[in-house]
Amino acid sequence: MDSTGTIQIFLIIITVTVIVGFAGILYFLSRISRTLAGQRPEGATGAQGKPGRVAQPASAKPARSLSEIDSGSMRSLEEYLGAIGEKYSLTSFTLATADGLLIGSTRPGGEDEAARYSYLYTQGRLQDETGAELLGIPYRGETVVGIARPSEHLSAELMSALEQDTRDALRHWA
Repeated sequence: MDSTGTIQIFLIIITVTVIVGFAGILYFLSRISRTLAGQRPEGATGAQGKPGRVAQPASAKPARSLSEIDSGSMRSLEEYLGAIGEKYSLTSFTLATADGLLIGSTRPGGEDEAARYSYLYTQGRLQDETGAELLGIPYRGETVVGIARPSEHLSAELMSALEQDTRDALRHWA
């Protein structure tokens, strides 16, 4: 084998190594992206090998006090929902009727989310595999479905306080 053949083999090995390296980087970047978006990576399981939520560390940041949401300074329901989202460290917060109609959302494209998660709520599911937590809020004889996407799991106390703040928002805006 002459030197040209050796160089070609060497260049082929380098090219294959670079392609495999980039594929690996893209794979891990997609897993990081899914994790940051609150979704479970493929193959992640909860306790005892059953599918479940990925454990996340507790928040070191304390929740804002209830008096910090000033409904008088809010110009819309979406702005109020945004303030609730900040208070509870939610990536998004959507309100829908039990039959899937959008009431308000901090997320673009909330209509699809309202329809999908209202259906899940009527089926008895209170959270899904992407980390969305659902809560039913009785209001004027109907059930309003809250779709919260927390950056970390909300305790029962925080869910109760979130429900109360949502009732306040509905009283003020709906």
